[in-house]
Amino acid sequence: MEITTFELLVKPIAPPAPGNPAITAVARRVVQGYFLTLTNLEDRTLRYRLDFTQSIPNPANPERSLQDNADLVVDIAGVNQVIPLQQSGNRFFARFDVPAGQTASAQLLPRLTPARLTNPTPDLEIRGFVSLALPALPAGTTGILRFIRVPQSETPVRVLLNPETRGTFLPSDFPTATTGDFDQINYAMAIATGQALNEVEPEPGGFILIPPVLSNVLQSIDVFEPRFTNATDLEKAQAIVELFAQLNPSSENLQSLSDLFSKLEIPVRVSPVC
Repeated sequence: MEITTFELLVKPIAPPAPGNPAITAVARRVVQGYFLTLTNLEDRTLRYRLDFTQSIPNPANPERSLQDNADLVVDIAGVNQVIPLQQSGNRFFARFDVPAGQTASAQLLPRLTPARLTNPTPDLEIRGFVSLALPALPAGTTGILRFIRVPQSETPVRVLLNPETRGTFLPSDFPTATTGDFDQINYAMAIATGQALNEVEPEPGGFILIPPVLSNVLQSIDVFEPRFTNATDLEKAQAIVELFAQLNPSSENLQSLSDLFSKLEIPVRVSPVC
């Protein structure tokens, strides 16, 4: 189900005006993130997936993409947990569990690197839309069960949703000076359904379709699987390297392998060397 749009910002609130110190002094920078409060109203733990589909920048601009520019943080009445974002085209997504009757805060935040924080005129601006799904889960962890998905529920599941945009204004001379005009804003966003109480349709189960280009790699997995049983981490890494060595590193093959990792919920993405 689609929830809202989103917009991440790290940029001045007004265009730069070289030679005009009066405007420069008041042109604070805004750091803006997306916050979603989600309550699981069912009587069992469920795994949700948040999809962030970004607008494709034209021309290409790394400051208009979530790749390496944002982090997803999830908190359920405890320590913040950073959930790695996976990518498929212009869609970035992550999965997380919410226990029965619990409320989670999912926060898509711009990544504040030292270079970005000290830049007086940063230009990070990313927008798109947010979707929520109840993905089918693996039927097991070994053999053919790894490639079979089963739905988490036979009926739609109930959730309470409250999306917000929150931002912090930083003084133009921060972090050189740690005093000044700091402010915060937050406002609720309209939900696509028009209501906070929603039902999420479970994704159907079934077999994972494996692209033909990966058939040789999958055959090798069956050969290597016994080696993983009592293997050390180093031995496992060496076996994975052997599997990669058998794959023709074309863009099509690497994309297929990344998609397979995603379906198996392995937070790894491979891409050709530029």
